[in-house]
Formats: sequence, C-alpha cells, structure tokens
Amino acid sequence: MDVDLPHLKHALPLGGFCQDMKIAFAAIIGTLACAAGAAALPNEQSQLPIKEFMGHVMQRNAEQLWQWTALETDVHGERSGKPVTEEDWENAESDALTLQQLSYALEHSAYRIADVEWDKHLIAFREAASASADAAERKDFVALQSAGDRINAQCVACHLTFAPDIEAPPPPLPEGF
Repeated sequence: MDVDLPHLKHALPLGGFCQDMKIAFAAIIGTLACAAGAAALPNEQSQLPIKEFMGHVMQRNAEQLWQWTALETDVHGERSGKPVTEEDWENAESDALTLQQLSYALEHSAYRIADVEWDKHLIAFREAASASADAAERKDFVALQSAGDRINAQCVACHLTFAPDIEAPPPPLPEGF
C-alpha cells in the first residue's frame, strides 16, 4: 500500500516512510490485540488451600525426585533408585524441573507469603531444585543426592519458619552427644 501524495514527493522519500509507517501500524495493532487478549483472560487464583497444595503437589513431586536417590536396605539386601537408563535420567531431570517451576507458583500466586524469609526460602529451594536438574542432566548421581538433600533441608527450614506444627520434633540425642 503506497501512498501517493504528489505535493510531498519532493519533500521526503515516501518509499521508506511508508514502509516504516506500515511496520509501526502493524506493531500498534499487534500490541492492542495482545492487550485485548490478556484482558479477556480470567485473573483467577488457585482455590486449593496452601496446605493441600503443599501436601498434594509439592510433597508428591519432591518424593518423585527423591525416589531417584533412595537407598533401601532390608532382609532382601540393598536397593537403589539410582537412574540407570537414559529415560531414568530424563525423568529425574523432569522431576527436578517440576519442583523448580512449582517454586514460581509459590512466589507469584495466592500462596505467596509477604515475608523476606519466605523469599529467602524460595530462592534457596529453587537453587537446590535447579542443581538437582543440572545433576540429572549430567548424570551425576552424587550431585543428584546432594541437591536432593538440599531440597529436603529447604523444605524443613521453611516449615519450621512458617508451619512448625507439621515438622516432627527431632528425636532426642543419645546420652553423651
């Protein structure tokens, strides 16, 4: 769509001007369309109470990840959940990335607690989940175990800060310790 304005032909080169105007017009229309689409989306928060979210979503996904580093010993011997196949390692990485992404739900939703300690726990949790994903991607079992332990430590630390009643008190130490 070229504009023919005879009285301006000598004043400025219309070819570039018209192209720039087309691009600007398309950008404006695109921006308005995106804004209208975003305004049409419902601005709802999850109706799942935080206790349910933590128990059914966070805990379940953490347990899936920890299964990859579980070591069991019983009368039948020792068993390990260590990833072996490429698919196992991929699943371990996916479990870690799920936890990492769930941390954003705790940061940007109805679950967020406006407290600097909440933010510190979330950052440390996310870093541990990211380290776990990196370890799985590298197929580094020792690092996967270490990152899994860090995830657990962050969960417990956050619980002790914000929901101490859900953490069992530690057992008493034997005498002499």
